[in-house]
Amino acid sequence: MNCAAFAFDRTGAARTVDLDGRLHVARANISKAAVNPYLGSEIPGWQSIGLDPRKTYLLLRDPDELRKAAATFNNLPILSRHVAVTAVDHRPDLVIGATGSDAAFEAPFLTNSLVVWAQDAIDAIESGAQRELSAAYRFTVDMTPGSFEGQRFDGVMRALIGNHVSTVAEGRAGSEVAIDGALRSRRASTSVELADFARRYPDVARIGIA
Repeated sequence: MNCAAFAFDRTGAARTVDLDGRLHVARANISKAAVNPYLGSEIPGWQSIGLDPRKTYLLLRDPDELRKAAATFNNLPILSRHVAVTAVDHRPDLVIGATGSDAAFEAPFLTNSLVVWAQDAIDAIESGAQRELSAAYRFTVDMTPGSFEGQRFDGVMRALIGNHVSTVAEGRAGSEVAIDGALRSRRASTSVELADFARRYPDVARIGIA
């Protein structure tokens, strides 16, 4: 059985600033093929497929699915925090930039160029307070277990469609995960404490889109 959800990742890349102060990122890893943990309550439709809302489930972000989805991550809004957005509910108060039009899958990463327009967001990136990136996307949950690069998973994310990217202090997945001029990863582990992630992004964690 399939159900739809949003998911969030992290990234890192080189940066430049134009004459008007806008921050440009030539290439950033906005998602990664990997197995990551999700609470059952973070998976919309968990009731209908018999998931435990308090249990941790390992989901695979499949490389083939990321490759097929690459173009859907072009020309998306970059937000200052995670909120699902649409043309009807645009949230201009949260929009701080945009993704580019050159998304591509470069294993194991989904990459794209970025621009950040808002000075307060640029300051947060420069200070390190919110230099990581987290992609939000619709996906279909296929709860078929297996293994990926030696790591077991309980289900697979399929039919990904990008919705937005957010700057965050800490996201869920990835290893090269910060907008960092030195191109260094600031940590080895990228998993976020699940309960803390759900607490920090309650509005998004409960959203499901078919």
